[in-house]
Amino acid sequence: MRHPATTPEARRRAVDSATGSVRAEGLTPSAEYLTDAEEYAAGRITADELVQRAEARHRVPGTEQPAT
Repeated sequence: MRHPATTPEARRRAVDSATGSVRAEGLTPSAEYLTDAEEYAAGRITADELVQRAEARHRVPGTEQPAT
């Protein structure tokens, strides 16, 4: 990740912004995303881990490719 948020406040703003963007598009964030986002906001996982978890959820089984 290029510029990860480093303070609790910055992580919370990043999560709120990302979640708001998803909802603004008329989508509903998954429970898994919301759980992971809270882990990130709380500082229990890094931004890279957050991305890795999301990619793993959307990967085609048995490949390294994201599902399309």
